[in-house]
Amino acid sequence: MQRSGIELSSMSRIELSSMSRIAPVFCTRRRFMKITESATSTFWKGEQGIRASVQDGDTLYKVSLYVKGSQVRDYSCSCVNGNSCRGMCAHAKLVWEQWKKEQEQHSGRPVSTSQEIRTMIREYTNREVAKIIEDAEKTEIRLVPRLLLKNGSASLEFKLGRDRFYIIKDLMAFAEAVRTGASVSYGKQLTFHHSLNAFAEEDRELCALLLELVQVYQEHFEQFRKSSFVTMQGLRTLNLNRANRDRFFQLMENRDLEVEFGDGTHCMVKVSQDCMRLPVHICRAGRDGIAVSVDQELFGIPGERGWYVGNDTSLVCLDETQSRELGVFLEQVLKDKKSHTLDIQDRDIPLFYERVLQKILPYAELTVRDVNLESYRPKELKAQFSFDSTGPDEITMKPLLSYGDFSFSPLNDDKVPRIICRDVPGEFKISQIITKYFQYRDGESEYLVIRDDEEALYRLLSEGMAEFMELGQVLVSDAARKIRVLPSPQVKVGVQSTGRWLELNVDAEGMSRDELLDILSGYDPKKRYYRLRSGEFLNVDENGLMTVARMTESLGIGREELLSGVVKVPVYRALYLDSVLKEGNGITFYRDNLFRAVVRGMKSVEDSDYVVPASLVQVLRGYQKTGYRWLKTLDVNGFGGILADDMGLGKTIQIIALLQAEAQEHPESQSLIICPASLVYNWENELNRFAPGLAVQTVTGTAPEREEILKIAAKTGVEDLKTAEMIPHPQILITSYDLLKRDIACYEPFQFRFQVIDEAQYIKNPLTQSAKAVKLIKSQTRYALTGTPIENRLSELWSIFDYLMPGFLFTYSRFRKQFESPIAKAGDRYALESLRRLSGPFILRRLKKDVLKDLPDKLETVVYSMAEEEQKQLYTAHALALKEELEQMSGDVYGSERIQVLAELTKLRQICCDPSLCFERYKGGSAKLDTCMELITGGIAGDHKILLFSQFTSMLELIGQRLKKEGIAFHLLTGATPKEERIRMAGAFQTDDTPVFLISLKAGGTGLNLTAADIVIHYDPWWNVAAQNQATDRAHRIGQEKQVSVFKLIMKDTVEENILLLQEQKRDLADQIISGEQVSIGSLSREELLKILSPQ
Repeated sequence: MQRSGIELSSMSRIELSSMSRIAPVFCTRRRFMKITESATSTFWKGEQGIRASVQDGDTLYKVSLYVKGSQVRDYSCSCVNGNSCRGMCAHAKLVWEQWKKEQEQHSGRPVSTSQEIRTMIREYTNREVAKIIEDAEKTEIRLVPRLLLKNGSASLEFKLGRDRFYIIKDLMAFAEAVRTGASVSYGKQLTFHHSLNAFAEEDRELCALLLELVQVYQEHFEQFRKSSFVTMQGLRTLNLNRANRDRFFQLMENRDLEVEFGDGTHCMVKVSQDCMRLPVHICRAGRDGIAVSVDQELFGIPGERGWYVGNDTSLVCLDETQSRELGVFLEQVLKDKKSHTLDIQDRDIPLFYERVLQKILPYAELTVRDVNLESYRPKELKAQFSFDSTGPDEITMKPLLSYGDFSFSPLNDDKVPRIICRDVPGEFKISQIITKYFQYRDGESEYLVIRDDEEALYRLLSEGMAEFMELGQVLVSDAARKIRVLPSPQVKVGVQSTGRWLELNVDAEGMSRDELLDILSGYDPKKRYYRLRSGEFLNVDENGLMTVARMTESLGIGREELLSGVVKVPVYRALYLDSVLKEGNGITFYRDNLFRAVVRGMKSVEDSDYVVPASLVQVLRGYQKTGYRWLKTLDVNGFGGILADDMGLGKTIQIIALLQAEAQEHPESQSLIICPASLVYNWENELNRFAPGLAVQTVTGTAPEREEILKIAAKTGVEDLKTAEMIPHPQILITSYDLLKRDIACYEPFQFRFQVIDEAQYIKNPLTQSAKAVKLIKSQTRYALTGTPIENRLSELWSIFDYLMPGFLFTYSRFRKQFESPIAKAGDRYALESLRRLSGPFILRRLKKDVLKDLPDKLETVVYSMAEEEQKQLYTAHALALKEELEQMSGDVYGSERIQVLAELTKLRQICCDPSLCFERYKGGSAKLDTCMELITGGIAGDHKILLFSQFTSMLELIGQRLKKEGIAFHLLTGATPKEERIRMAGAFQTDDTPVFLISLKAGGTGLNLTAADIVIHYDPWWNVAAQNQATDRAHRIGQEKQVSVFKLIMKDTVEENILLLQEQKRDLADQIISGEQVSIGSLSREELLKILSPQ
């Protein structure tokens, strides 16, 4: 067999004698084989030919192999099996194995020691030698600086030595020597290995500063040099900027320092922080002036933190105060290097005396010769403010300023003689106060006026008059005195409890009821005052009147009720009244014993005597027992409430404890639980598990079946009443919102003890049939369970309270006017606080982090993917088309086309997930799906179990197909999954080895306990982030022993990323009231949609 090719290298032979130690020997039961010789050839495209001779017994066989890469492309052998189609013969296999071993042995490259390693060896060797030398040398090296002062700059040069000192001529070479530990000779008597430890201990910090300044110089030189051909010259001196001057003088404190000046003179000074009084000399100069000077030997150096002042013996570091007051003076007087003297003309001496000399005197030692400074003291500025009034809505003010006998109006000060030394800062301060309270001038007169502006009048009288009094003399006419601010009267409020009502009595000391009613009915929360008919102002800012006014407004108490003398409010206002009136200033609050008892009971829930059912004492956690007692306290006082605990904290079991306790006291009572259809059987299972003694009946099945169940439960309309008596009396009925509204007529005979609605957000819209149905049920006490009482709007909270206690938050129109609009649109903090006070006592909200210290926190991560190629093109085209369409729409057109717009927005989100969701012929890839599969495979490899949520069931099917392809087992739960199968899968996932659970967001967001999972993946972001959080809490709840990792998959630069941003912007409103965070797709405006479509 022959093979053609272009031979690139000559044949090479490897004789047996040269490789006898490694020549392989192949042994079977019958014979021994060995390679006697071999040779290789290299052909075109990297192919190799191998020829060898194999000794097999007494026979020598010729073997040829043709190899490319790691594969044998062709072979032949002179033995009988050499051309067999069944594979290589034994001789060929021996040659092949030998060749592979040789390739492995010769595949390495030659190694040489790198320059970096050689440098390491040298440096560590030098350091060790330097340490030995240091230990041998007894005397340490001293480093001595010299300060050079020239042309306003400060620089340093250094010398070093022991007995004899040498100037360091190249500081860069010195720094390099210290860094490397090199040995440098400075003369016959000084050679040493450089290091910080070679220097005296007191000089080491100074040496470190030197090294740092050299490094900064080198870095700046490298950064700013204009050409690579420019090299650094030897560096003998180092310039000190202001910050480095501070550091240098701090290191030199209490040490001697040589100073050299620009003229070549020297002096030796001692650096200290001693107090110093600056010597200042004043003497007569010429015929009409004076001269101010300091000692000629004085010099000053400004630093970042302060000034350094010296003479021929000492250098003092001035403190911050001294530097601030003396700094300007020193800077100017030292400019004259020869005489340090400045001249002042007689006309300017008063200004110098007042503005400069008075500032520096506390820190100066003043010498005065032939000058009477007191004669130059300027006249003091005095001010007078005259107030008058021509009516209740006007105040005028005439300002007058004076220096000695000369007076003038600050409104016309352009004619003040130049001989007057004016107090500019003083006049400026007066002008600021005048313009603060008076905006207008009365014509061309010298009067300022406030006219027909109540707010400005009140500010002047309540705040401004005191400020004017601090500046000068205030004169007030009798007419102006009539416009004044009266203090708020003491307010008395009495509360009596009469059954289900509270009676309020309000009185104000020294004020008639008509005046009090006028004030309360004219209350404006934006004003701090009330204007009486007399024209006087009554201060109502944060006092008793303001508190009562806010209270009457919040409770909707009208003028007619106030006129009656006694105001009645429902008893559920007790906690609100107690909170508001006890905290209000200027209020005397009287309460009867019944009122005190109600308030005390609601505030001391944990200390109440309500006994937890014996069967649940060991089951309930501490906070759950508190929740049970809170529910009991509400019930005893005739109130309803919202149990709003975080997801996974066990709201269900707290209600079960309440129902169990009621059944033990009144076995004949009946209660109704209303929940989403997917949770009906979950409630039944939980009741049977924790309260097996309760008779529980689910109201499900066909319409006739449900009707029969309700007839039997009510014991009405049954043909055989004896049969009804034989059937166990159901103590708990469970139905869904959907079935309740269909069967509402059948509930007419019932009077339930408790009515509980689970996932109360189902009634957030009061106009829905579900909301209307739950409110038609007759019950003694009502409760609502929800982790998100507010998802999008405050109206949702109103709807829940309208079910719990009708009228508690008034009618919706009033609620919207009084609370919703001011809070949502204007951020009214008073309305927000009032709503908190009203609703707070009837909402119990605990978070996981507050009550479950043993529950691991969840770790949330946003994982971004970037669309590529066809997916990106599809998204960009559709996003641009939708954006252009929105931009061309008017408001009316957008309203009518909203459904179509939102459908297009959904299509964009599907393209982000996988374009094949909306394009059947799409064959490209999905970046997000690839990212998701990476997360899944990585999680499974780490022995984790995973929950994966998506709102698109078709996306879950696509993910399922990928999982099947990868051989990964999974469960799939959608809205089409039967309830029984849903429960079975949830139980199986908790115990089996299935690593992934694919769940539709809407179908599996509530009612599932899946703590076996510790990874949660949200494949696509949902508008309602509370729904996402509820889904996450399927794993992050009681029973979870691991940290839960939550991954949100987001396509970068798409609508998904903008949804996240919008959610963050919308979350604050709900957080302020009850803690929730939502975005409502239906309430998005055209502008918000455009923002979502625009790249960030």
